[in-house]
Amino acid sequence: MKNHIKNLKKIPLLAILAIVLVSTITSCTKEDDYKKFTEGGEISYTGKLDSARVLSGKNRVLVKGLFMADPKVTYARIFWNNRADSVTVPVKKVNVVDTFSFFIERVPEGVQNFIIYTYDAAGNRSIPVYRTGRSYGERYELSLANRPIGSALTEQSGVTKITWQGMDRLTGVFATEVEYTDINNKLVKVRTSIDSTTTTLKNFKTSTSIRYRTLFLPDTVSIDTFSTNFVERYVPRFIEDDVTSTYLKNAGAPFNRSTWDNSRWGVLADWTSSAGAKNIANNVYGGYELRGGVGVLSFEGGWGLPRVTNGLIYQTITLPAGTYSFRINGLDQNSGGSRFVAVAAGNTLPNVADITSNSIAFANISDKVLNFTLAQERTVSIGFAVTIDDSGQYIKIGNVRLYKQSYL
Repeated sequence: MKNHIKNLKKIPLLAILAIVLVSTITSCTKEDDYKKFTEGGEISYTGKLDSARVLSGKNRVLVKGLFMADPKVTYARIFWNNRADSVTVPVKKVNVVDTFSFFIERVPEGVQNFIIYTYDAAGNRSIPVYRTGRSYGERYELSLANRPIGSALTEQSGVTKITWQGMDRLTGVFATEVEYTDINNKLVKVRTSIDSTTTTLKNFKTSTSIRYRTLFLPDTVSIDTFSTNFVERYVPRFIEDDVTSTYLKNAGAPFNRSTWDNSRWGVLADWTSSAGAKNIANNVYGGYELRGGVGVLSFEGGWGLPRVTNGLIYQTITLPAGTYSFRINGLDQNSGGSRFVAVAAGNTLPNVADITSNSIAFANISDKVLNFTLAQERTVSIGFAVTIDDSGQYIKIGNVRLYKQSYL
């Protein structure tokens, strides 16, 4: 019995010795493994470039970032084009946290992957920093188009005005530049935001030309502005003849009705009103409103009235060749829906969904002006195409006028 107890007492001691032995062997093994990777000394890394960004440009990019507290950094190397190209940039830190900014020129057009290392004087480098950037060049420039001009005229009042058409914002377009000569023979430059539909040229020297181009930023981090080539355009001075009474009936101020509910709503006389425009009293009335004792052309949805769906109100007339301006006066409206003024060939106005593709010319009602040119005598339909909902949307027009323009 005593021998059995004595043997049991030896077991813990043996176990402890075994654990110590295994630990010693394991420690030696780990130390030996580490030496394989640190042979010749411990690995030393320099601080990497923090907050690195690659900004796009014209056949170039701009690499930006921050150097943090590591004072050992003496230069950086940047690789791109699958490491086929690289550049070495000396670094001289002044502050504890310092900025890095370097242009890389002649970068092939397109998306590029960049690898950025920093180095100390002994050649020890940082861990890599991977960033993607883009260079824009000839291919992008060839895709750019000038913003179309709707009209460029010196009006009877002496004011010279350019009316711009819309452009696809996804191209990066943000402005147009116009150069012209003023009455003092001085060159004037004007920049107009893409959000503006008109440019007014102050003191324009009449019967001369303008030069204009369109400006683009291809993306939100572009450091370079791209532009189309300048285009020259002659700006005529013109006079206008009011031909409203010659070609249009019931042009307003006030508008007259053919039928009405003896209270407020009715149907316009001498205008064609589609079923969609008659949204009142079970599709009996619509298009005319007695408002403040004066008849106006009207679209309205809400306050108990249903929505207006594809409401068309127009006149069909025959016009000789020439340039015309159809203008809206006394406009009162809020926003929402689709609201067009348009002129189209034939005896009817296109549906709202087809206005932009099947019209000779169109504009938003809020523009108040529709300019168009006919190369020969044509029968056209001119008027309004509207879809608005029943949330209180409305359009009220006091009168319309049609002008024929003659240029000098």
